[in-house]
Amino acid sequence: MRLTALRAIAVPALLAACGTAPRVEIVEAVPMATIGTEQEWALVLRVHNPKDAQLVLDGWTLDAGGRRIEWVATRTVPPREMIQESLPVVLPSSVGAWSVSGELSYVAPGRLNDILFDSGFSRPSVSFAGTPTIKAAGSAPAPTAVDGTMPDLKAPAR
Repeated sequence: MRLTALRAIAVPALLAACGTAPRVEIVEAVPMATIGTEQEWALVLRVHNPKDAQLVLDGWTLDAGGRRIEWVATRTVPPREMIQESLPVVLPSSVGAWSVSGELSYVAPGRLNDILFDSGFSRPSVSFAGTPTIKAAGSAPAPTAVDGTMPDLKAPAR
């Protein structure tokens, strides 16, 4: 009985992981603001959805210039389309060229996958890595927070 229950969970979880994963492309980094010894960048990424169903993005985990950054992804990518995201990244001003690696977690299409994701049995993700092209200031959309507001750029109180 116990083995049957395990199979009932394991088989759908494995099948949910099958299929074509989305693709993440690192496009560019644009300097947004300098505050003291910190530089804020807009890291521009593209997400390509190869599936015939919409793709619900869940979260970003990045390692950029030696710092770990996590963001909630609140977007849905239409079937067979691409979206562009602009994520804020704050690094020391002294950092020259920097690279990015990370993961994008998402909900695989389908009702069963929704259930497996919500229950924690299936958390699909796709890895990406690269070095962004550094662009001139003002040439990228400003990063926004989950609620659509601009990030707080005030210098820390001393």
